[in-house]
Amino acid sequence: MAWNIIMPKLGMTMKEGRVVEWLVKEGDRVEKGQIILHIESDKIQFEVESPDSGIMAKLLIMPSEESVPVGEVLAIMAKDGEKWTPEGLVGLSSEKVAESREPAPVALNQEIVPMLSSEERLKATPVAKKLAQEKGVDLNRVKGSGPGGRITREDVESFLLSQSVTQAQTQVPVPVKEAPKETTKEIAQEIAAESVSSVSLGSVIPLSRQRKIIAHRLSTSYSTVPHIYLFSEIDSTELKATRSYLFPLIKAETGHDISYNDILIKLVASTLLKYPLFNASLEAENIRVWDDINIGLAVATDDGLIVPVVKAVQKKSLGGIVTERAGLVERALGKKLAFADVEAGTFTISNLGMYGIDYFTAIINPPQTGILTVGRMVDKPWVVNDQLTVRSVMQLGIAADHRVVDGAVAASFLQDLKVKLEKLPHSLI
Repeated sequence: MAWNIIMPKLGMTMKEGRVVEWLVKEGDRVEKGQIILHIESDKIQFEVESPDSGIMAKLLIMPSEESVPVGEVLAIMAKDGEKWTPEGLVGLSSEKVAESREPAPVALNQEIVPMLSSEERLKATPVAKKLAQEKGVDLNRVKGSGPGGRITREDVESFLLSQSVTQAQTQVPVPVKEAPKETTKEIAQEIAAESVSSVSLGSVIPLSRQRKIIAHRLSTSYSTVPHIYLFSEIDSTELKATRSYLFPLIKAETGHDISYNDILIKLVASTLLKYPLFNASLEAENIRVWDDINIGLAVATDDGLIVPVVKAVQKKSLGGIVTERAGLVERALGKKLAFADVEAGTFTISNLGMYGIDYFTAIINPPQTGILTVGRMVDKPWVVNDQLTVRSVMQLGIAADHRVVDGAVAASFLQDLKVKLEKLPHSLI
């Protein structure tokens, strides 16, 4: 009997998704577990596997910019040799049946070997082909960044953008890098340079879908959430010393390099236990305080900002945090994040220290109630025990949702974190 391929719900917050690309055509033989399409949520793109082996009988939702709700029927699959008719389907809306109705039943027991055009051999998505045709782009000149080198809409947009660069420099979309184990200052600066390398004066830059989503979410947050900002300068000498001491120990334990962000995640989690309103969400007339502390870490990629989430931090050792964070950053830079990697965050850390930024304000990631900002470490004159000396100093900032968190609570949170960072409790090690 035929069955439906529906828009999956891959997380508690997912309500809709967009079909980005079908990897199979009507009549194709599909094996169980085979990747059949790419779907994009409001955060990331992910792959959908076929739940069983059979024939792709009918594609109902084609790639477009429009999102469809979770549970919407995207396609119909049937068993080998099955005679498929729209009337024989269960759970398919009358609209979709009408759209898929054909003059006669379709026999699916014959092998279908479609002839491929030269464009199809290029492995470009339908949306990419349409855009290339509209803009007069030769797809042979476009480098694909999708699976197996498939050319996506973003690749064509990047190619079009590169053509506007002065002196007619020959550029192609930046290929996905092999993700490093550690996001260093040099890597961060390289990503930033790539994101503007093809922009020149007079350019008209089309917003990518991800950039549109970022713009919408941040605009909504900034216009609906009353932000309050507080800053504090801290002595980061002990933080640097602790990382240096822990570096070989964590490397031997996990195989990964410990970052300052790992230590921050650990200490922020312990501080959130004392100030749970920063681990909460405003829901109508109620404040929901979450059971687990899930800390998102803002990561800059060549496609924009993404915030993968380290889950249940309060239950993890420092080594466990390092391992999970390293895996998340690697998948983020390699464009391999799963939906579960970016959902259910309860608090966010944004560190721009590697860009040489002293301090900055940030917009809260809804429905969270706070975000911590971290600036660079610099050597400065500092008074210790009435003696003038030189210490490593950094700026921390907190943005709080003033509907949930009062200024005094936000100040206490920041000062508590300051004390932890300057003294670094032995329980961290």
